[in-house]
Amino acid sequence: MSEPIGYQELVKLRKACRACEGFEYQNQSVLGYDTGEIGNFTTWANDLNADLMIVAQDFSNQKIYLRDQGCIEPKSLIEGAVATNYSTATNFYLRELTRHIGRDIGLPTGNVSRGIFLTNAVLCMKSGAMNDANPSACVKNCGTLFLSRLIGMIKPKVIVTLGVVPAMSVLDIHLAATPLLGSLRRSTFGDVFTKSPIQLNDAGLLLFPMYHPGRLGQLNRKRVEQSALSGLDLMKADWQRMRMSLGW
Repeated sequence: MSEPIGYQELVKLRKACRACEGFEYQNQSVLGYDTGEIGNFTTWANDLNADLMIVAQDFSNQKIYLRDQGCIEPKSLIEGAVATNYSTATNFYLRELTRHIGRDIGLPTGNVSRGIFLTNAVLCMKSGAMNDANPSACVKNCGTLFLSRLIGMIKPKVIVTLGVVPAMSVLDIHLAATPLLGSLRRSTFGDVFTKSPIQLNDAGLLLFPMYHPGRLGQLNRKRVEQSALSGLDLMKADWQRMRMSLGW
């Protein structure tokens, strides 16, 4: 892993980064609506003393980013809002999962949670559709330049990844220090998921690879096992098992 540096210095490096322009990615500092955080997603939860880091895949594509002016949630929300009140139901489901482990992240239009830091495996905005795959080079660039340094600086006790890309990125970051992770890195996400929790280093940092909380992720989670439970209920059970194993 890279040597940890100060958070604001890391933000400045991110703003200046153009490593993925060849893949038609654009930095927030170029598009506008940038923030003083490592990425716009982090405005939801940015506790630098967090023991829980949640890593999602990417924030947006360029078209939607500009449409929403860089906001996580452009709609005005109040407590009690349901999934259909959100412009992106995924954010509702993510909050529900954090509430299920007693770590309510709060509304995405605010910043009230403590003990949580949110970020993305890929920080810049892609030019294609929201569901376009991120080139492996872009994932590696962000992992090496930013995510590894962020982990080293915050020193969380637990990393929860949402979906395939962030899980594999976190494993890649720790391969040099923990070569035994190599076999997992070559496995399918389903196999990685079943090995949870995964110890990433000698300091006891744990990875809990979770399925993405969006509707497609819920369908994929339900396919893992025969159950009468919904994908969301299975995810809640996954997060509850994490809570119990950590003694939270």
